[in-house]
Amino acid sequence: MAQYRGQHVRYRRRGLLRLRLRQLLETRGLTPYGLAKFTGLSLNTIYRLTRRTGRFGLIRADTIERLCGALRVPPNELFDYQKPSAPRR
Repeated sequence: MAQYRGQHVRYRRRGLLRLRLRQLLETRGLTPYGLAKFTGLSLNTIYRLTRRTGRFGLIRADTIERLCGALRVPPNELFDYQKPSAPRR
C-alpha cells in the first residue's frame, strides 16, 4: 500500500483508458511499419501500442505528439475512456 506523508493511501482504479491507435491505422489504411517510418518511433514501440486490447503501460508525451502529428488528430481522439461501472456490493 502506498504512503503519503506517513499515512496509508488506498488507490482504486476508477475508469479504463485505452489507446485507439489500431483503429485509427485501420481507418486510414496505414501499416505499423509505415507509421514507424513516418514518426521515427521504433517498430517495436508501434507494435506495443497497437495491441488488440488497447492497453498500455507507459507512453511518453513526445510519443503522443508524434502520433498526433502523423495521424493529424488531437490527443483526445487517440484515447478512449470508459467510465467505471457501478460499484460492487
